[in-house]
Amino acid sequence: MRLNKSRQTAVSLLRCWFSTVLLSLATLASAQPPGIHFQDVAHDVGLNFTHDSPLTPERHLHLFMGSGLAWCDYDLDGWPDIYLCQGAAWPPVADSDLAHSNQLFRNVQGKFESVTAAARLTCFGYSMGIAVGDYDNDGFPDLYVSAYGPNRLFRNLGDGTWAEVTDQPVLNDPRFGASCTWADIDKDGDLDLYVTNYLKLDPANYPLCSEVVNRKRYPGGCHPRYQQHESDLLLINRGDGTFADMTEAAGLLAETPRAGLGVVACDFDEDGDQDFYVANDTVNNQLWLNSGKGTFADDALLMGAAVNGLGVAEASMGIAAGDVDGDGRIDLFVTNYFNETNTFYRNDQTAFTEVTAEYGLAAPSQQRLGFGTSFFDPDNDGWLDLIVVNGHVQSYPPELDRREPFAQQPQVFHNQRGVRFEEISSDAGAYFQQNLVGRATALADYDHDGRIDVAIQHLNGPVALLKNETDEVGHSLTLRLIGVESNREALGARVEIVAGDRKIVRVVLGSSSYLACDERPLLIGIGDAEQADAVTVRWPTGRVETLGPLVHDRAHLLIEGRGVVR
Repeated sequence: MRLNKSRQTAVSLLRCWFSTVLLSLATLASAQPPGIHFQDVAHDVGLNFTHDSPLTPERHLHLFMGSGLAWCDYDLDGWPDIYLCQGAAWPPVADSDLAHSNQLFRNVQGKFESVTAAARLTCFGYSMGIAVGDYDNDGFPDLYVSAYGPNRLFRNLGDGTWAEVTDQPVLNDPRFGASCTWADIDKDGDLDLYVTNYLKLDPANYPLCSEVVNRKRYPGGCHPRYQQHESDLLLINRGDGTFADMTEAAGLLAETPRAGLGVVACDFDEDGDQDFYVANDTVNNQLWLNSGKGTFADDALLMGAAVNGLGVAEASMGIAAGDVDGDGRIDLFVTNYFNETNTFYRNDQTAFTEVTAEYGLAAPSQQRLGFGTSFFDPDNDGWLDLIVVNGHVQSYPPELDRREPFAQQPQVFHNQRGVRFEEISSDAGAYFQQNLVGRATALADYDHDGRIDVAIQHLNGPVALLKNETDEVGHSLTLRLIGVESNREALGARVEIVAGDRKIVRVVLGSSSYLACDERPLLIGIGDAEQADAVTVRWPTGRVETLGPLVHDRAHLLIEGRGVVR
């Protein structure tokens, strides 16, 4: 039974107060905060890209949603390149200005140069999410781009250029696509594709809303609760380069459409196949569990991951997935709307438990509207920390006195050995002191210094590249996995590292955050351990290999069935 609005607010404030008290006590009892520090070096290294989404007087909603970004080593030189999605004017106009296209930047040993035109990868229109995956298993990663308008698949030709796949209409879904991810759901070694769809915003009959205050009308985006939602899309890879729409056959149409924004694929119930968790706007989130027989069932409500601890659905955007408490199970963190808290779901094996306040993450998010978020380990201590970028979807004029700022400060939280988080934003660098309209986050060690860095897309602003300048860091391993019987990029692989008395679990994810993809190799912190005593890989097809020991502070290539190649 849902609580009424006033009671929801009162209980939410009580939970946030409780979280603040616990966080204060933990801060008093903890040691000095870690010296985690970042510097935005995007301009210095040549990553010159500015997102452009001109806001209209009518405040068309899709213009506020932003665009994603992805790390993708397209030329296989070992340095992660970056692909950035671009917005577009509304109504759409014919455009040939490269600055208004999605752009690909090549990483030349830590410096970036735009290669969009040479790579034949120009793409105009309002692009949203990106999924990076080698769908044809030829060794070169490909790109799927969702959009407000037709989605597009670009095949990497392996010679530095790309070609759009134009002979399969099923790939060019014209709906409002948001986050998307590759995952091998049938364990046949080929990557399949899941695309979240948001709202039915018909270009010919675009829903517009406004608010009247003191007899003056103020335009604004229509609330998602009062609009038609879209069903998601599941495409199965036939193995010959073509795809089939299996959305209905897989059972995804058994429920009413929901306003999907974020998605992550992972084996949440540890039964050996890939499931999907979907963040929906203002309605219950979904946990599509894979039966292993080509069908899915939404068990989010049963497993405690559909709503918050009060039983209330929230306006969810981004997703981070990872083992926060070191128990080997994959937990979930979801960003939500202003005056809601973000939500942390701890995976307790048989179900998820909402522990946002207990982990110190409720109060700091109450007055934020979160979008992109990532679990990462900037100090390489083996515990996953958290970054969240924030920004509103409404730019309220001052006379409305909403006190909900459009631009908001990003946040970073340090993991206190799996029992709670401590916000360290004030000490993490100048970037975290700025008011920004953040949207997508993506992780990579772009400069090969053994410390994880973060690229961030903003709405109507320049991209940020946060170079990790943390001085005191632990040891790490960089693992690149290549599947043979499994899909070549090993999406869905589970890696378990034994280092001293620690057991550290990481998974290879297809996509995460909001509209984004991380670098494919795993950078795994192991703290003070001198080596990884053993590394166990559970490949997507089910093969299990135990390797090691592996030397720390080095990159290792692991090939399915062949062990450590280097």
